[in-house]
Amino acid sequence: MKQIIIKKAEKSLSFFLQSNYPMLKIGTINKFFRSNKIKVNGKKIPINSPLKNGDILNLYIDDMFFEKPTKENAFKFSNKNIDIIYEDENLLVLNKPAGIRVIDDNWKNYDTLINRVKNYYFSIGDITTPFLCHRLDTGTQGLVLVAKNEEFLQFMLELFKVQNLEKEYVCVVKGIPQQKHSIQNAFLTKNAKQGYVTISQKPKNNFSKPIKTKIDFIECYNDYSLLKIGLITGRTHQIRAHLSYLNLPILGDSRYGINSLNRQLKMKYQALCSYKITFGKITNKRYSYLSNKSFECPTPWFINSFFNREFK
Repeated sequence: MKQIIIKKAEKSLSFFLQSNYPMLKIGTINKFFRSNKIKVNGKKIPINSPLKNGDILNLYIDDMFFEKPTKENAFKFSNKNIDIIYEDENLLVLNKPAGIRVIDDNWKNYDTLINRVKNYYFSIGDITTPFLCHRLDTGTQGLVLVAKNEEFLQFMLELFKVQNLEKEYVCVVKGIPQQKHSIQNAFLTKNAKQGYVTISQKPKNNFSKPIKTKIDFIECYNDYSLLKIGLITGRTHQIRAHLSYLNLPILGDSRYGINSLNRQLKMKYQALCSYKITFGKITNKRYSYLSNKSFECPTPWFINSFFNREFK
């Protein structure tokens, strides 16, 4: 049991618990409340009742729920629901929903994809330490590869380096491409401080990197197009920035797109999904079982909206 003396007025019992103890989610609080494990001044009060200075709060709850987040245990404060597409002893393939980060380098954002994976394994008693093989933008849905050991991580990083892995995306853009099938070349210059990139036909400075983006037209209606995108190079924000540069901004993209249109369409996330990843031929005997293997995620949310002609 934990006893707390309230030192200043709080707008509600529920708000106080969620604000001070991140492990106590609203669902968990309601569960404890229904089983009479939360009492104020020895009595059960409505969960939304305000607290007064001097109130005594008794919590008949396991000590684990009073744990405070640190860099080492931050994963415990995340959601543990993950959409597993494939798993073996080395590799985990996930379908990341739009709206969550794959990782937070400052660890203050607890609910990241990698923390969800850690929390998932922790909850089932698995001691696996997962490692991200690559990143995906927060607002982008799609496949993310996670290594389940350091040796496989190094193998995967080398695979990305030699481009022996094909990543395909699907998106909806404003505009219609001039060519049905093309490979577009340009240069990408990253502005790390501002968190965006710029695209140009020639290098802007010594830090400009060449990019190649494969664009395949699938279908259009009005002035909206459904495209398949192949990443020949994989730079930060490459697809979003490059398509915008080509006057084909992705719907829902708040950084490189058309925000007035995004508001009109009430789009919370960009209509972009990393839907397919294919391994090339692998000579490493230990991992040769992955040679030419492909993984696909379920149909992304915006595909049905496109075919139902919901983008007006």
